[in-house]
Amino acid sequence: MWWGLLAFILFVCAVVVIYHGPVAGLGTGVLISFLFPCWIDESIGLADIDLRVATSLIMLLVNLFHPARRISWRFRAGDWAVFALYFVHVASDSWHDGFAFSHFVRAFGEWSIPYIAGRLAVQTIQDWRWLTGVAVIVATLCSIAATSESLTRVNFANPVFGERPVDRTPQIMIRGGVKRAEGPTRHPIWFGMVQTLLIPWVIAAVYRSLRSDGPLWWTAMPIVSLFGILATASRGPALATLGICYLTMVFCLPKWRTILIIAGLILAGVGYFAKDAVLQQLEDWGAKKWGSASKQVNVELEGKQHRLTAMSARWLVLLAYVPAVREAGLLGYGTERTATFPVNVPLGPDAKQTVAEFWTIDCEYLLLLLRFGWAGVASFIAVCTLSAWRIANQSIFVNRDERIFPFAVAATLIAVSLTLIGEWMPHDYGFLFLWLCGVANGPRLEQATPEPERRMVRKVRRNVSRPGADRMGETEMTNID
Repeated sequence: MWWGLLAFILFVCAVVVIYHGPVAGLGTGVLISFLFPCWIDESIGLADIDLRVATSLIMLLVNLFHPARRISWRFRAGDWAVFALYFVHVASDSWHDGFAFSHFVRAFGEWSIPYIAGRLAVQTIQDWRWLTGVAVIVATLCSIAATSESLTRVNFANPVFGERPVDRTPQIMIRGGVKRAEGPTRHPIWFGMVQTLLIPWVIAAVYRSLRSDGPLWWTAMPIVSLFGILATASRGPALATLGICYLTMVFCLPKWRTILIIAGLILAGVGYFAKDAVLQQLEDWGAKKWGSASKQVNVELEGKQHRLTAMSARWLVLLAYVPAVREAGLLGYGTERTATFPVNVPLGPDAKQTVAEFWTIDCEYLLLLLRFGWAGVASFIAVCTLSAWRIANQSIFVNRDERIFPFAVAATLIAVSLTLIGEWMPHDYGFLFLWLCGVANGPRLEQATPEPERRMVRKVRRNVSRPGADRMGETEMTNID
């Protein structure tokens, strides 16, 4: 099965390479690999390789040796952050489990491959314009699969490719009388996050279509994607999508920016002072509205009784691991001790029974802290922050009509990074997130801008902090266009 699916993906990539070049083939291969189950893998040497990693590796080799290759690597801050995360991974596992070549292989597959694949898949405006069409098709197919699965209660990936591993997740999860769609991933939340990470391309497609620069049906993509994300009946992806849309508007609408920021601050303030009501509403969204019975158990943490539910578990878990966090140190406890649940880390005598009530750690930053220590968390935050900063900074080198995509990517990285406070990031969608970080660091638009226009760009940047900067920037950028 694995070899047949890989052959199909590579056949599609080969056709794209012939007509559009190796860079387009790389990005296309990565995106279409998300249409196939992530649990299908093949043991080769020291690693279990899934379709995404295999496709990326092969297409990276094609880009390395193809006559039309475009590899001009200049290290940037985001690249060094990924290298630091890779180094911390290897150092932590070697420190706790002894030196082994497998640590290098695992870290390379987990962090480096998706990032490098994204880094090389988008190098110019033409690259992201080409991938917009591919991403829209993938997002549409994901939405159709999610909606049909939710209504029919049949995941069509299972009869075709085989049942997914259960791993504490029931084969069928019902909310509101409909099935929570999980598609080619192993959990509905992760399928929702895959679709959420495709939102930047959806936003770019809609904008291009409205400018008559794309098919008319692209204007329907927001509704299509919305149905797909809602079909997973997951709060995290829905909230992340709202955050992406809000931040994109803040970035792209300078005349409305002040009003949007004030509205956001007011909403955040109301949410803070009414946090109990907001949290209860989110709890009801998953329990009453969707018809699922939340797990309600009383647990004792720091001498106090707390009611454990699907929502409260996301912050109560932080209290449960306070002793382990205090002793995590610079390199944490390593992969081996944190790969299965419950994780094998120091806990107080009263906390062990409490931790048994949690079936996972719904906080990527806490999980990274336990796994790789403070160095690992700092490296991961640096990857997210520097990637968002890089792509947002690049937007000033393109004309206004193309600026929406880099801003949407920056908004997505920020929104999803915040969502990871209440979710953990498995390989199911973690690969796509790291790939998008690579995409954010890939474009070299300043190198394609003539020197007179680059001086104009620097002048615009200096004017940003002065009154009337929005009008002045728009006037001068018109000259660049």
